[in-house]
Amino acid sequence: MNFMTTLEPEGMWAVLRGVLREVCGTDANIERLNSDARFTEQGKQRVVRYDLEARVAELPYIQHYQWVGKYYERGEDALRVAAVLRDIGANEGSRGAGLTVPTVLAYHAPLHLLLLTYESGEPVSSAIARDTGAILVAMGSALAALHAMPVYTPTITSPETLLADLRPRLEDLCAWRPCEAPSLRRAFAQLMDEAPRLPLHLSFVHGDFGPANLLWRGGEIVVLDFDKCSRGDPALDLGNLLVQLRRITIRKPWKLRDFGSVRAALLDAYRRRCTSNHSWENRVAWYERAILLRKVHRLLREARNKDPDWSVQRSAEEDQLMRVILKPSAQSGVAAGGPPLSPVESMVTERGLDRSGGVGFPVDDEVPQLSVASNPQFMLEVFRRHLKAVSG
Repeated sequence: MNFMTTLEPEGMWAVLRGVLREVCGTDANIERLNSDARFTEQGKQRVVRYDLEARVAELPYIQHYQWVGKYYERGEDALRVAAVLRDIGANEGSRGAGLTVPTVLAYHAPLHLLLLTYESGEPVSSAIARDTGAILVAMGSALAALHAMPVYTPTITSPETLLADLRPRLEDLCAWRPCEAPSLRRAFAQLMDEAPRLPLHLSFVHGDFGPANLLWRGGEIVVLDFDKCSRGDPALDLGNLLVQLRRITIRKPWKLRDFGSVRAALLDAYRRRCTSNHSWENRVAWYERAILLRKVHRLLREARNKDPDWSVQRSAEEDQLMRVILKPSAQSGVAAGGPPLSPVESMVTERGLDRSGGVGFPVDDEVPQLSVASNPQFMLEVFRRHLKAVSG
């Protein structure tokens, strides 16, 4: 049921006046109210921005407030998000981490309405063209800080959850692209074979941490839309973010040009802030491939429902993403239940050096490590990534 269609303007005025009095005191009154239900197209919930002019006791001037109202189909979803936002706001880890989230003002149960502060800022999707380096560092640091927070939510997202979501999408893709069906099925089988285990200690994950849900404000990242949050592997958020950044390099290369350098900068910023010593590079790569498959499914589904011109614009992106999906994994058979690779092992396998060595450096089948160690470019990369500077 859509509660917005059943509430008269006078009723909405009364609801917001009640919230205003909870926040500012019982003598507060609304003088003027404007609402904008189209200020964002992101998310599945109905979202309305409210601009209030109010008189508050002991303050001589009209006060201006901007709030965001999110209307949920299920009240328990609104309460879950409210609890998460309150926990993050109260966590010391958010201070000094360059991370801001909306503040919960109130929850109105009859409407399943969650009222939050309106957060200003420039969408990261536009600001990243200008402040690329600073934003990549800020996103990596903010995401690492978010993952380190002891925030609880009952939902758990696992590789099995993602694979179950992908199975029906795979059938659609095979029907829509029959010539690529065998390769798609092989790629999905490889995903199943290489699915990582969930970490022993689950982290809080945002679920949709990407430019569309982030604002850039004074050198800080404002994180919005926690509707998909859960507990799980931090690599899920990293993989999802990398997929979104890859799509920008394809669709809008004037904003981001080189995905390889973008990926390296983001992961380096995350690594510097990350509190975990475990290797997560291969897990990130696995989630990237799985989420890419989901994105391609969405693109093809939308293309079937749009006009031909729109389809032509997106066909290049579909083809590029499809090539990434169908490219054999660099994980070299890291299977479900297998031990995670060390950081150096991850670098070896992602470059194929355990099979082919560096350029101009032959592989000794009996002692392949010597071939890797004799590659100066590779060893410099090892030192850059994994040696820490010593003060003094």
